[in-house]
Amino acid sequence: MNLAKGVGGNIDKSQVLSAVEKYEKYHASYGGQEEERKANYVDMVNKFYDLATSFYEYGWGQSFHFAPRWKGESVREGIKRHEHFIALQLCLKPGQKVLDVGCGIGGPLREISRFR
Repeated sequence: MNLAKGVGGNIDKSQVLSAVEKYEKYHASYGGQEEERKANYVDMVNKFYDLATSFYEYGWGQSFHFAPRWKGESVREGIKRHEHFIALQLCLKPGQKVLDVGCGIGGPLREISRFR
């Protein structure tokens, strides 16, 4: 497995098992203590999101969503086509500002920006 080193999790393949172990140690089913988990909640949450984001990037690239595909079209081509469609629907003009309030790493917005 070759995890992406993008904007999100930034966990290299060689670091994945170590990151999973460190995350698991915060939970009782893996011997973790509630006091330690509460005292280090920021680290625990960061580890969770770094791992999740790295796995999402590995599986889906920069776009954490799916799009309808046309016959013979790859998943990535379908996503790109759908993002271009959204860009056209937004009727964006050069210099106009857009807020991305998604839960990913901004891949769709970067593609929309490049397209427009």
